[in-house]
Amino acid sequence: MNRRVLMAGVATAPVIAGLAAAGAAGAAPKANERATVRSGGTFKVAIPAGPLWNNDQAQRVGPWIAAAHGGTFTGQWWTVVGGAMSVVEVELPVHRDGIDEYTMDVPAGPLWNNDDARAKCPHVCASYGGEWTGNWRTVVWGKLSVAECRFRV
Repeated sequence: MNRRVLMAGVATAPVIAGLAAAGAAGAAPKANERATVRSGGTFKVAIPAGPLWNNDQAQRVGPWIAAAHGGTFTGQWWTVVGGAMSVVEVELPVHRDGIDEYTMDVPAGPLWNNDDARAKCPHVCASYGGEWTGNWRTVVWGKLSVAECRFRV
């Protein structure tokens, strides 16, 4: 399967590390816990979920957000900006070895030329759990470019 999709409005996803939990609804793990590789080849990250008002809503929404990022919701969530932003904890595999693959453009910030893209895009795609295909394009000159990433499922 080969699909091409432009991710809109996900410039900060999937990994948000080091966010302070002010008025957290759930206890936030320490920053070093979010970046630690877990046994079985997985790791946990906090992903923005918009404002979550209570645990029932978080338990309902968390699995949707986790699935959109190819992971599993751990059941943990916390508020990072009261009334404006919460995050859900998602467990992701270190390697995705599926036989199906697709490509998707992901926000990469401004890219100025091919050399700039070669330096940045492999890391940008890796931050989304993918591999850079070598393709990129500018969407808004000086503000936003996208990197084409390959994902396996």
